[in-house]
Amino acid sequence: MRPVLVSRSLAYLATVALVSCSEGGGTPTAPRGASRPVAPQAALAAEDLVPFTARAPLDPYFINQAPELMLRSKVTADLAIQRLVTAPSEGAWHTHPGPSFAIVAQGQVMITRYSSKDGCTEEVYGPGETYYEVPGEVHRATVLPPDIAVEYKVRFNTPAGDPFATPAADPGC
Repeated sequence: MRPVLVSRSLAYLATVALVSCSEGGGTPTAPRGASRPVAPQAALAAEDLVPFTARAPLDPYFINQAPELMLRSKVTADLAIQRLVTAPSEGAWHTHPGPSFAIVAQGQVMITRYSSKDGCTEEVYGPGETYYEVPGEVHRATVLPPDIAVEYKVRFNTPAGDPFATPAADPGC
């Protein structure tokens, strides 16, 4: 992939993720998956099935588009954009150090979350739907058969060079 295309893809995906977040209510208490469904997309081309990660440090920032959106970081941390291509399978329990926003382009992804307040919850997301992952929240993704899942993710505030996820104990869901 040419650097110019990566830059355009990064800008587009970041914009889509931020818009999707604000459409879902923009607060941590907004219902998960509160995105607007879009028309089903045509089958993805072969080049759309190749996973990638683009990652770079982002200096401290403060974005305030009141009342819908506020993002702030006081430290330099990595910003990453990924295309994940995953066969049907159950993922491992984990947490993320910063927020992640996802767009499902193909397949069905079930996100199982655990919190001491709500216990275990599950939601399924399909093509054109979005979801977000809260920092520190214990969760896992299960790609439902029969199709592979293709997701685009934007990850904020990962300490520079650190892993995007930390394994978590099975909460018994």
